[in-house]
Amino acid sequence: MKTANLKNFIGEHARAIQIGLLTGGTIILFQVISLFVTYRYLKLDYYLCLVAVCFLVTGLLLNKRPAQAETTLPQERPSQNLLALLTSKELLILRLLAEGKTNKEIAAVQFVELCTIKTHVNNIYTKLSVSNRKEARSKYAEMTQKSPVS
Repeated sequence: MKTANLKNFIGEHARAIQIGLLTGGTIILFQVISLFVTYRYLKLDYYLCLVAVCFLVTGLLLNKRPAQAETTLPQERPSQNLLALLTSKELLILRLLAEGKTNKEIAAVQFVELCTIKTHVNNIYTKLSVSNRKEARSKYAEMTQKSPVS
């Protein structure tokens, strides 16, 4: 049982473990090399070159991304998944937007401040990849035709 938990933990945190091991290894390498510099076995110029190469290699290793970790952009997501991205409050506000309500009217109906509604509207725009109310309304109409919203 403990082995399965350990494997799950390692699988979920593989990236963090890799970064930790790379960092620890780099620190040890720098300490060993600094001993050579201190005792004049290695010139400071070579030491600085080694440090630069180590950082280059570390950067290249960290820059590699596993294929399963790549996420799709909001523009590439199907419309049904876009509804799942929205919170229930955002979905309610989007519905009111689609009905033609202003931010002030929505704030009055929801009993919240106007700035709260503006924040929700901006979050909706970001999640739906739209830039204005008209686009948001058309996206909402498109999504409700494909899967009716309760």
